[in-house]
Amino acid sequence: MKHFRIAAYGLMALVLAGGWAFLFLQSRSVDLAAANEAFGSLRELREIDARWNDRLVGARVLARVDDAVASPAGPGIGTSVAPVGSIHARLEQQAFRLAQPVSGREISELRRAFEEKADRVQRFLAAHAKAGEALKVLAREQESMGLAVRERPVVARDALPAAVGRDLLLLGERVREFAVGGHAGGLEAIRSLADQILAVRVPDAARPGIEAYVSAARTVAEQHAAAGTYFDEAWFAATGPRLDSFTRSFERAFGNALDEVERYRIYLLYYSGFLLAVLAYLVWNLASSRLQIDRINRALREANETLEARVAARTQELSDTLERLKESEAMLVQSEKMSSLGQMVAGIAHEVNTPLAYVKASLEAVNQRLPDTAGLAQATDRLLALLSEEGADEQALAAQFAEVRRLVDALQAGGSAEDLAASVRDGLHGIGQIGEIVSNLRDFSRLDRSRNADYDLREGIESTLRIAQANLKDRRIEKAYGDVPHVSCSPSQINQVLLNLINNAAQATSEEGGTITLRTAMRDPEHVTIEVGDNGHGIPAEVLPRIFDPFFTTKEVGKGTGLGLSISYQIVERHGGRLEVESTPGVGTRFTIVLPVKAQAGA
Repeated sequence: MKHFRIAAYGLMALVLAGGWAFLFLQSRSVDLAAANEAFGSLRELREIDARWNDRLVGARVLARVDDAVASPAGPGIGTSVAPVGSIHARLEQQAFRLAQPVSGREISELRRAFEEKADRVQRFLAAHAKAGEALKVLAREQESMGLAVRERPVVARDALPAAVGRDLLLLGERVREFAVGGHAGGLEAIRSLADQILAVRVPDAARPGIEAYVSAARTVAEQHAAAGTYFDEAWFAATGPRLDSFTRSFERAFGNALDEVERYRIYLLYYSGFLLAVLAYLVWNLASSRLQIDRINRALREANETLEARVAARTQELSDTLERLKESEAMLVQSEKMSSLGQMVAGIAHEVNTPLAYVKASLEAVNQRLPDTAGLAQATDRLLALLSEEGADEQALAAQFAEVRRLVDALQAGGSAEDLAASVRDGLHGIGQIGEIVSNLRDFSRLDRSRNADYDLREGIESTLRIAQANLKDRRIEKAYGDVPHVSCSPSQINQVLLNLINNAAQATSEEGGTITLRTAMRDPEHVTIEVGDNGHGIPAEVLPRIFDPFFTTKEVGKGTGLGLSISYQIVERHGGRLEVESTPGVGTRFTIVLPVKAQAGA
């Protein structure tokens, strides 16, 4: 009990300390450094997004100011793409370090928006670069073709027709207008005019220059159209809204985390006050206990100083008597335990009646003399009390001594000492005979071997049959013992299961014609089986699933508790085995005990 109380106090202290530690950790769960880093990462992303927008606008404005699609000056965005990826990875780690992290879906959407915008900005700049290169080619070819138109006579054989020259100049103007204004339908008009120019017959010497001019014009127009598309996609990318949404979510999560931490700090404050109150109570309780223990120890020392010497000498005989009484009590308790076998050992009850008569007669004789002995003990106790008093009255002591002497003489005159000794001897003789009967039951009950031991199935079955003989009466017993090894188990518990199954089989069959079959065999190299079968009335199918339920019985009220099969099932299961049943109404029932040869761990 003391160890249990100490363990309970220790567990309570551990729980209280664990609760305080939990509240303390929760009150410090917000990682402010991670939150500040996350806000810094969001600012970096906004700056990168703004630089991308400036780059887009700058490229388009530069093209319109120059009245040409020149290659944009300055570096591209390639230097910003890698930092964006690292910033997103860092932001994801920082967001999930909050006590209430932002959802991964918002982080993924923000990353995807920046990746899409980066791709569109790169495509836009690439298209502008290609358009610029093509525009340079167009300028060179235009200059060359313009000189040819002005210097060569139209009638020359290798000269360009005047209409073709005008169309080439018109094509160049439309390309510049489209590059600057980008009006709708301009690309198709340029393509149509280019196809028209290429369809005109021109001298072979001028064909390569015209084709190069037209190709450069088409490239400028197409790349500028593509750049316009990429510009719109990049400009209207969702990076800004995603940044705003993620920032709001992060600020909301950060605020909630701060609120929760504040709440846990309040809890921690109250909980610490509670712990201080508990600690104060324990200190007060320990101090009170210590004072009480000191008072008790002081009283005990005072009592021992005055009583120990005299009481030790006068109580030695009583201590010996008490020890003998304890031994007798232990024997009676063991005998009472054996009486719980009840109806199963009815066949040997008459063997116990005779020695019990000895014990009964002896105890009655002792009981008749107990009042005289009790009077002597009370008188002796009063004499001892007078002797322990300081300054006791001599006359009172003399009178008490005379009273004790009178009672002793009366007991001796009646010869009670010899009678009591004879009664005790008769009682002990009867108890000895009862002990012999109990030892004969040891093969069945094994009360002195409650732990696992090697168990001979044949011996266990035979001892159980002898105990159950009163219930079996004239029923026929068929035995079929197989070659099985000893089993490591608790013999008394397995015998209890066998006795229960054999008695059930006896109750299920009639005295005339009833047959009970007992078999042992090997189920597999690791398990043995014990079968208890009968040719009784069987168990109905609707009842069979419930027979192992506690307190379930089909017997009449007062004839069964419904615990026999349930306890048997639990015993077999604790041994690592199982209890199986097969029954056919009108044919019979067979119970099979399956046990491991070696004891299971923890069985």
